[in-house]
Amino acid sequence: MNQESEKINMAENNETMELSPEEAQQSPSQDAAEIQKLKDKLNDLENKYLRVLADYQNLQKRSAQEKEDLYKYAAQKTIEVLLPALDTFDYARSAIKPETKSEKIIEDFNLVFEMVLKCLKDIGLEAIEETGIPFDPFYHEPLHQIPTNELPDQTIMQVLKKGYMLNKKLIRPALVSVSVKETNV
Repeated sequence: MNQESEKINMAENNETMELSPEEAQQSPSQDAAEIQKLKDKLNDLENKYLRVLADYQNLQKRSAQEKEDLYKYAAQKTIEVLLPALDTFDYARSAIKPETKSEKIIEDFNLVFEMVLKCLKDIGLEAIEETGIPFDPFYHEPLHQIPTNELPDQTIMQVLKKGYMLNKKLIRPALVSVSVKETNV
């Protein structure tokens, strides 16, 4: 019984695989026209693909050039901000003569230093230099522990080297001395 149903199914499949009378009567010129349509469509798709590929390659080249320019000129904004401080330093340096008093040199030096700090602050640099605040391992690097009962445990007592943040991103942690509870022996 099983074999008989398989034979019936195979016979039905063969009948459906045969061409319909309309299909069988298609002329060779109609076939050639359909083949030509398919070839034209294929050529059109191939041209579109090549254009898209060329556009993508151009985009890659343009992106690589922009990235290279970005790295090349990344410091330009920083330098533009620092130029007034450099001008002030140049002016102060040219004003120094052998007969210039040391107070004037110190005053000019401090002026230039303050101007550099202002310029760096304008581009987003912040110093980490507070004392008397709790130790934070993200912002501080401990160098010394100083036993004392005058301050709470793990409090910044002294900043040995300033830390810096640029636009809220840590550049360098502050090197600090930290208080620890004094133990009575």
